[in-house]
Amino acid sequence: MLSAFLVAPVHAQQAPTPAQSPTTAMTAQELAISVHNPFQDFVKVPIQSTTGFQLGRDHKAGDGVNIEPLLPFSLNSDWDLIARPSLTVAYAPTPHEQTGLTDLQTSFFLTPAKETTWIWGAGPIFQFPTASSSELGTGRWSTGPTAAVVYTNGPWFGGLLAYHLMSFAGNRARGSVNQTYVEPMISYNLESGWYADIDPQMTYDWTADTANAWLIPMGADVGKAFNIGSQSLSLQAGAYDLLKRPDGAPQWIMRVSVTFLFPAGY
Repeated sequence: MLSAFLVAPVHAQQAPTPAQSPTTAMTAQELAISVHNPFQDFVKVPIQSTTGFQLGRDHKAGDGVNIEPLLPFSLNSDWDLIARPSLTVAYAPTPHEQTGLTDLQTSFFLTPAKETTWIWGAGPIFQFPTASSSELGTGRWSTGPTAAVVYTNGPWFGGLLAYHLMSFAGNRARGSVNQTYVEPMISYNLESGWYADIDPQMTYDWTADTANAWLIPMGADVGKAFNIGSQSLSLQAGAYDLLKRPDGAPQWIMRVSVTFLFPAGY
């Protein structure tokens, strides 16, 4: 959603208990695959900076820093509940230079606990008008369905995540929210922990005219999962060209992220 934000004004005191704790150490390749998996059965905390270049008439650069922790909860022996809150602090150079919070999103996925190759999950997504200024958010309360399916086979990981948001309350003068988000994911993960990843985050705004409705980035990321002492983490960087974008959008974006992984709990 960071790239979508750059285009248009679009946790608790005690850590949660993981759904289950691995009894053996994970390999570097397994850690790399876990970076991409939205249904991972342990806590992970990705922090990502997305910089958009050539924004607006003056071709300025804007940036957003997003944190989207994955918090798994075991409901019983058959089902897990995955919570994914997402909050962004953004710098927007145009139309008025400002820095602040964007709207908070939170997704919930109910997913089978015992699946390993094909994994699916579905649930609701909520968006709250927490933005610190009108240009950084929608001013509306929104909700809708979200779902994902992922597949792992050896070094390969693939998946598809989607949601649809529609506004139901808030400042009606701001206009309605009616947006579809689609995120295909594919990565190849080496035994050394290095991986290559294609992860375009696409949106379609049903309230905009056809020329300004699509946001379609295309590019790739490269990263590595590893351990520093007892802490597992990954570092990743990539660049994406925006093949389709609304007026005033950046022409391309660069993403840099660090993901803290907790396969053995806290």
